[in-house]
Amino acid sequence: MLVSQADDGSFDVVPFFWVPEQNAAERTLRDKVDYVGWIRDGHIKATDGNVTDYDVIRRDIGEIAKKYNIRQIAIDRWNSTQLSTQLQADGLNVVGFGQGVASMSSPSKQLENLVLSERIRHASHPVLSWMAANVAVQVDHQGNIKPSKAKSTERIDGIVSLVMGLGLHATATAPPPEQNWDIITL
Repeated sequence: MLVSQADDGSFDVVPFFWVPEQNAAERTLRDKVDYVGWIRDGHIKATDGNVTDYDVIRRDIGEIAKKYNIRQIAIDRWNSTQLSTQLQADGLNVVGFGQGVASMSSPSKQLENLVLSERIRHASHPVLSWMAANVAVQVDHQGNIKPSKAKSTERIDGIVSLVMGLGLHATATAPPPEQNWDIITL
């Protein structure tokens, strides 16, 4: 997921999704959405086999980084050490991003505000739109919010990535280049 803020305060988003090719048909039946069609139409990239191929994702992120000027990459700290280490070895600036309300609440509220004020653009990406329709939030006793995979009806990984991107964008430590993007991976 690439996130960039425009001069008017709105945000542009470029989503990227991967799925194991052998699971696409099964996911189509289970989730009742057309993964196979999304792959065919270029909205999801299929990786060989029946498990996520992180070498392909790493290679693709390297290609994305050649095309876009990326200042930092947010990555879920849980179970991502190998990919994080590899991306850093590739010269990318990787930042661990927590999944608790302390990290997720402020950017979740920002995303809600951006959606309601129509100041976020994602070119009507069908996968991200589907995930947005699935998302439910978890609210704690202090009014903090975050996307909840447990409460959501289907997959919401793209929304979680978008929240991480907004959070990283707000706290980025790397100096902004002329056209800056923050990328969010798994």
